[in-house]
Amino acid sequence: MILLMHSFTENIERKVCPICGGITQAPFKDERIDPGKINEFTYASRKQPEFMCLHLVRCINCDLVYAPMPPTAKFLSTMYTEAAYDSKLEAQAAAHSYAKILSPYIKLLSGRNAAIDVGAGSGALLPWLSKNGFDPVIGIEPSPAAIEAAPPAVKPMLRQGMFSASLLTGIRPSLICSFMTLEHLVDPSNFVFEVYELLEPGGMFAAIIHNWRAPINRLFGSYSPIIDIEHLQLFSPKAINTLLEKTGFIAIDLRSICNTYSLKYWFRLTPLPTKIKNRIAGILNCLGLLDTQISLRVGNMLAIGLKPHE
Repeated sequence: MILLMHSFTENIERKVCPICGGITQAPFKDERIDPGKINEFTYASRKQPEFMCLHLVRCINCDLVYAPMPPTAKFLSTMYTEAAYDSKLEAQAAAHSYAKILSPYIKLLSGRNAAIDVGAGSGALLPWLSKNGFDPVIGIEPSPAAIEAAPPAVKPMLRQGMFSASLLTGIRPSLICSFMTLEHLVDPSNFVFEVYELLEPGGMFAAIIHNWRAPINRLFGSYSPIIDIEHLQLFSPKAINTLLEKTGFIAIDLRSICNTYSLKYWFRLTPLPTKIKNRIAGILNCLGLLDTQISLRVGNMLAIGLKPHE
C-alpha cells in the first residue's frame, strides 16, 4: 500500500470536465482519505464501504461529478490487478439482476455476434450471454483473484487486463456491457468512444452506473456507498446522456433499476458502526434471515445506446 500513498502526489490534472470539456466547476466533496483504512480490498468490488473519496467537483455544464486530480492510469491498473476478491456470491446476485434488466433490450438487436462484459469479475454474467446466442462471449477483468474465483467452464471466457481494443482484435461485437465500471476510469469519454468504434453497426452499449442525483444518495450524502476512493466520476441522467449523445449513440434509454442482494450484503453497505452491524447481523443470523434476498432501488440506473446502422 506504499504505492497507494505515493500515488496521490503523482496525479493527473483534469482542468476540464472529462465528458463535455466544460471549465465551470462547483464544489462537491472535499478529499477524505484515511491511510489506516487502506487495504487489499480498497480497490476490490462490492467491498465494505470506507466512505473515503478524492476531491470532487461538479461540472455546471453537463452535471458530471468528477475528481480533477485523479491517480494515473498506470497506478489504477496496478491497484485493480492486485486487489483481493471475496464477492463471488454477490457477483452472482448482481448478474441475475443485470440479466433480468437487460433481457428486453437485447431483443432489439438484429445480430448475435460477440458480447463483451467489461469489468466482468468472476464472469457471473457470461453464461447468460452465451445462452442468449452471443458468440463469442468475452469478459475483460483486471483482477487475477477475481478470474481465479470463476467456475472452470467460465474461466476460458475471461481475459485478464484493463480494457483495451487490442484485447478484442478481429472481433466486432453486437453488445458491450459496462456494469459499475465507468466510475472507475480516468478517461470515460475515450472508453465509450472505443466501445462505439468496436461495435458493429446496430450494436448496443449497455452501462449500469450510480446516479448521484438519486434521492437515496442525496439523503446519505458523504455516507452513501457511492462516495468511494475508487470513483473518479459520478453520473447523473444528464451526464450519462451527454456522454452517449456526444459519442454518437442513438435511441438512448435511461431507467432506474432494482438491485437484489442478501440482507447480509445490504447491511454491509450501511454507514452504521461495525460493532452495531455485527450485532444486528448476529441476530438476523440466529433468525435465519441473513441470506434473505431483498430487492431495492438504491440509486443505480441503466443506460442503453445503439450505434446507428451505416
